[in-house]
Amino acid sequence: MTSQHSSPPEPIRFITLELIRKRSEHNAGLVSTLEELALHQEELQSIGAVLGRTCGKTLKILLLQNNIIERMTASELKFFKSLEYLNLALNNIHCIERGSLSGMECLRKLDLTLNFIDLDSLEASVDELGRCQSLQELFLIGNPCMGSLDSGSLSNQSQGWSGCRAYVVAQLPNLEYLDGQEIKRSERITALQQLPVLTTQLRELAQKRGKERQQLQQHQDGGVNNDFESSYISDDAKTQHNPETRTKISNELHDQKMAKEKQASENTVKHKGEKEWEEEHKDTVEKARGLEEESPTSSKDSIKQCNQGKYNFWFEEERSKSGVETLILRVDIPKHLSTSLIDVDIHPNHVVVIIKNKILRLRLPVEVMLRGAVARRSAASGKLELVMPKMNPKEIVVGLTDLRTKIPATKTKANNSSRRNTATKCVLMRKRENLGKQIMEEVKHVASSTSKCKD
Repeated sequence: MTSQHSSPPEPIRFITLELIRKRSEHNAGLVSTLEELALHQEELQSIGAVLGRTCGKTLKILLLQNNIIERMTASELKFFKSLEYLNLALNNIHCIERGSLSGMECLRKLDLTLNFIDLDSLEASVDELGRCQSLQELFLIGNPCMGSLDSGSLSNQSQGWSGCRAYVVAQLPNLEYLDGQEIKRSERITALQQLPVLTTQLRELAQKRGKERQQLQQHQDGGVNNDFESSYISDDAKTQHNPETRTKISNELHDQKMAKEKQASENTVKHKGEKEWEEEHKDTVEKARGLEEESPTSSKDSIKQCNQGKYNFWFEEERSKSGVETLILRVDIPKHLSTSLIDVDIHPNHVVVIIKNKILRLRLPVEVMLRGAVARRSAASGKLELVMPKMNPKEIVVGLTDLRTKIPATKTKANNSSRRNTATKCVLMRKRENLGKQIMEEVKHVASSTSKCKD
């Protein structure tokens, strides 16, 4: 005989800080100064404590209609000191619990349309409403005590307790509007006169309603009414106006929403963080080092050049202050790229630069000395510079000697010297941009041969 274990209850869906920030775009995402918040149709089952603790002191308007919130508790609502309008229409509230409105000193309007406040909980709910001295406007239409809505239309409202409006008017002396209708002085006087009779009648009806509810619960526990044991409501079945139906419809909508969000997140390209890039870069460096050790490229002709990242690069010659002839390789890389994602390996005949997992392997136009070679980045532009002393200082690099060629003097006046200097700089700049042209031709356009590169 196999034992059957019941599935654990699903976590209650309440208001989270992430949801608050998501719905506070009108306030630039600032939660501490939020005055208005709309959280309707979020399939919420409870308000929770997060909302009151984060923005309860500043919030003035809170819209929570069309959820499945079941309770109004003091622990969730006591922080809303500045709240003026609370909309809880189309929820599953059965009763306004004691102490739930005691902290709302500024509440003027409360909307409880289409909830489930019945006759057996009406007296306790109205007593709690009476503690809120600032309340001026109240909506109870669509509740069983006022009359339920069979077809979701106000015109099809079934008859509730006929004395409900008069009872509420008499018990709430500060109330000015009930269900959108103004409470006139004559109506209040009549309601106060009828209050003793209405109270007695309400308690009798509440006792009767309590027995009916108890009998209905026994029938449901006995399996007589199992219409709501299915997970979801059938598309062809008629839905009833009760908490069970609302809850099941809400659960179905929530599951559909979660499945849609999951599918959208799976289809979204996830961007790698710096840590992931560093780990992948490290693996690429180790793999490249292993290939270098397995097949040493001592011969210049055996070096396979590649430029996987398609980075712009050029060679220059320069003489240091100490008179050492150096070869400089400059690589144009993004300024804000982290230096931890750059690895340099200099050899006498070639260099290997790995930039964010992309390999740049180049033959050197002249043989260089490893001793004294330096790799550095420009603080202003972020460009990478490899400064390598020549093995033979007298060896001439074709295409680089033009840098040292002086522009012939022209017959200009002395006051045009600044113009000549500007022209000289422009010519030098153009020559720098074309540096290594012959070398590029020699390697057969390294920058465009990425797809043919084999490591």
